[in-house]
Amino acid sequence: MTIFLPGMFIQNGVSGKYPAVSITGSRCDLMCDHCQGKLLEPMISVDDPEALYETCLALEQKGHKGVLLSGGCNRDGCLPWERFLPVIRAVKEKTRLFISAHAGFIGEKDALGLKQAGVDQALVDVIGDDASLRRIYHVPYGVERVVSGLDALQKARLPIVPHIVCGIDYGQI
Repeated sequence: MTIFLPGMFIQNGVSGKYPAVSITGSRCDLMCDHCQGKLLEPMISVDDPEALYETCLALEQKGHKGVLLSGGCNRDGCLPWERFLPVIRAVKEKTRLFISAHAGFIGEKDALGLKQAGVDQALVDVIGDDASLRRIYHVPYGVERVVSGLDALQKARLPIVPHIVCGIDYGQI
């Protein structure tokens, strides 16, 4: 088992060597009730592929072990993976960074693209209630979209790290 302390946290005076990078900067179109974009604030902000490449190279030079690629979602719950895939591949070829991607509500094309780019694992929020998903995440679909994303990642053979989000509906389970 490999455990990384996220770079945005400090434990016993030690900062994690696994920082989070937002590929959308501070932008999130969904503004989900549980986050409202606040989780993006402590992340390293990049807004183009070249900035991601330079950031990853600098992080490895500073001794970081990995990076979490994340960001805000568009209105459909997706991240703009396609424009970053060539750079993710270049980072994997140039560095030894372990790359995780917070996948969003991903489809088959992006799941396969992340796998082919060399992403080591995909993190996925798993919500098991249609009404909660719509109410909290502000999306027009239900749990079937979560399931299809998990299926897409499995089909791409990308290891999945599920975030089982209990109590996301204002503490209701």
